[in-house]
Amino acid sequence: MNTVSQIIGLNWIVIGPTLALVATALVLLFCTITITTSDAVKKLVTISGIIFTLFTVFLKFGLFLTEGASSYFSEKILLDEFSLFGNVLLGFILLFNFYPIWNSSFELKDKTTEAIILTLMSTAGFMLMVDSENFMMLFIGLEIGSISLYALAGINKGSLLSNEASLKYFLLGSLASCVLVYGISLMYVSLSVTGVYETTIAISFIGSENVPLTTLIGILLLIIGLLFKVAAAPFQSWAPDVYQGSPTGYVGYMAATAKVASFVVLARLCIVSLGFVMDKFELFFSAIVILSILIGSLFATVQTDMKRLIAYSGVVQSGFILSGMTSGINGTSASLFYLAAYILQLIGIFLIFSTISGELTSDFSMNNLSGLFIENKFLSICFSIFMLGLAGLPLTSGFVSKFILITNLWSYEKYILVFALMLSTVAGFYFYLKPIWIAAIDKPENTMAKISLQLNEKISIGTLAAVTILLGVFPNVLINISRWVIENYL
Repeated sequence: MNTVSQIIGLNWIVIGPTLALVATALVLLFCTITITTSDAVKKLVTISGIIFTLFTVFLKFGLFLTEGASSYFSEKILLDEFSLFGNVLLGFILLFNFYPIWNSSFELKDKTTEAIILTLMSTAGFMLMVDSENFMMLFIGLEIGSISLYALAGINKGSLLSNEASLKYFLLGSLASCVLVYGISLMYVSLSVTGVYETTIAISFIGSENVPLTTLIGILLLIIGLLFKVAAAPFQSWAPDVYQGSPTGYVGYMAATAKVASFVVLARLCIVSLGFVMDKFELFFSAIVILSILIGSLFATVQTDMKRLIAYSGVVQSGFILSGMTSGINGTSASLFYLAAYILQLIGIFLIFSTISGELTSDFSMNNLSGLFIENKFLSICFSIFMLGLAGLPLTSGFVSKFILITNLWSYEKYILVFALMLSTVAGFYFYLKPIWIAAIDKPENTMAKISLQLNEKISIGTLAAVTILLGVFPNVLINISRWVIENYL
């Protein structure tokens, strides 16, 4: 006789990473409100919680090898390759951003614990989001993650730009959430579906030609809500202001974690749910990709603030990633490779920004890089590697990701997208090489003082730069991982 827990599908390992992060946040809250503890103890609790979270992700791999792709908690939580891929990326994003996040929070003095708790809760929400099979559970995870980011963007109350960034992020993010929920409700009303696999089964049963228009509109609104989170055009208007206004020490985490969670969910939707009706959305996705590439490239060329430049660069990169996810299984595999490579470079760039200008600063002019190479050769070389990786220079992961993606699009005979991506790559060399010229080649009026790096900063930045090169020379490991994520759908 089945027990209640077996019927429900109760399994704590599946939501282990989320529980570990929430538990760490609660312990930090207890250490702040109930008892008085030193910052060293809070730091130890936080790093221990992050390491334990990574351990629970490892346990999920063990469960997956035993059970395979499976549903839990009354088909609300899904354990599959996409969720594992997303959990690993989110865990490493939190790990590599720990020190800039901690240093930023420490500078806030009385808000140290609050900022750390917001970061942990945000990651917990996005991990729940990538684990969700049910659309409402997806929305709950998205909101837990997003609301924490809204507060994190404006946590430096002494900065008007930070306050403005938080308000804009909140207003536009709330609008996107409303659009997403409306899309979910339309799908439920018209086709009585509430989850990823339910949608697939329903569409395959009635036939793609019989799918109600209301359902298609609901799917479209759901996708638009996710496209906002990845800053794809024309839903990117929030990104430059939020990137610029938010404290620099948090921006790398904020940008990376939202993109990973949303793109993993989009990849699952495109492969699992939309396979039978993808042709109905082909024109929409093509328009989004081309708009993202054109708008991002155009505005990136005229930026003088580095954080705004990276924001518009992110719009371009979102267009690249989305182009693969809407181009079949092999294209999705290429997009997952691209996503992982891009996130590593994005984190590395903002680690360098926070090192140069300080964690709580908002503005970061391109001129701040002037003379960087003279006294700070390590930072200058690593910065150049990251920027050249974003541009797609050979021997970097950026080149491999662009090459795989474009060749896949060519095989699908999407020549217009190939032309747009190639044109954007050429234009990208201008706005990616310009900061390198200022930092390493152009003769500065004033030499930047030597920046004293802590050991953890050297290790983090050096590791990310080395991986960017290694994935460009030996990309097979990440290629095999991205193929493994989608191999069951081949």
